[in-house]
Amino acid sequence: MKSRERVVFDIGEEKFKYLQHGSNNIHNRVDMIDLNNRLNQAKKNSFYNNAKIITLLLFCLALVTMISLKA
Repeated sequence: MKSRERVVFDIGEEKFKYLQHGSNNIHNRVDMIDLNNRLNQAKKNSFYNNAKIITLLLFCLALVTMISLKA
């Protein structure tokens, strides 16, 4: 039977360095103007991609309709 391994929390480890900072916490603030510009750009790209896909699908539908009417 295998025994459970023990997890050792070493405060000196690199992954626990944030615990040693104390009151020296600096909050990373997000620039709202930059975030808004990135969101607007993502919306524009999404709109144009959707418009291209819809146009292509309508063209394919028209092509299939034309072929089926000729037959």
